[in-house]
Amino acid sequence: MKNSGGKKSRRPNFSKPYRHNFDKVWLFGFHAVEAALKNENRKLYRLIATKNSLNKLGNITALKNIPITITKPNEYSKYLDENSVHQGLALEAKPLDWGSIKDLNNIKYSEGPIIVLDRVKDPQNVGAIIRSMEVLGGSAVIGSKHHCAHETGSLVKAASGAFERIPYITVPNISRLIELLIENEYLIVGLDHSGNTILVDLLKSLKKQRIAFILGSEGSGLRDLTKKKCNHLVHINTENTFGILNVSNAAAVTLFAAREFLK
Repeated sequence: MKNSGGKKSRRPNFSKPYRHNFDKVWLFGFHAVEAALKNENRKLYRLIATKNSLNKLGNITALKNIPITITKPNEYSKYLDENSVHQGLALEAKPLDWGSIKDLNNIKYSEGPIIVLDRVKDPQNVGAIIRSMEVLGGSAVIGSKHHCAHETGSLVKAASGAFERIPYITVPNISRLIELLIENEYLIVGLDHSGNTILVDLLKSLKKQRIAFILGSEGSGLRDLTKKKCNHLVHINTENTFGILNVSNAAAVTLFAAREFLK
């Protein structure tokens, strides 16, 4: 793929993403619940709260329009897994629908990089990546419908409020997604320990452009088919070879490097 440099890119035109087959999800934790209550695009059903946690939320308009049940901390097991760190708040809501990929041009960070997840199933990692996207200026996180984590309370909590603002879209086929991204002038950069090029060295050689970083799971990394579709395979230069970075840490390092070196 040619370096697009300052050339004006065409707007992406992709198909409708996969819709999850569930209608409700329990969100929990202060930042996750607060952000969801403030999100005008989030359909809300009911809030379970301790008296103290409800007071900490303050005057949020959405609270006037949904049923609220005041309960005790030891009663949350009726609604959540017993290991959920709920901080006295649980919100039943409809999963977010971010629309199609073509809507990314209307998002605040439309010029930031995209992260595509190739079989990353851990909701904690996906949530942490979404949080890093907001902090470091990314556009969206995209995963596959069958092999990536879907929206759950633990994923949304790990995103610490960013889930309401950074699109998390699932598509039927990652290989086809990459082809569509290339057609719409995205540079495809795969992060893999087998990559011959150092991430920072590649970024220093590029001008600011549309870019999608592909990350795989810690265990198996990128699939061979995914590697073949990348314009570049790179690795993060580390101090030793004793191990590899957790995928969410690798995403944060990648986004920081892109912000600093992709001019």
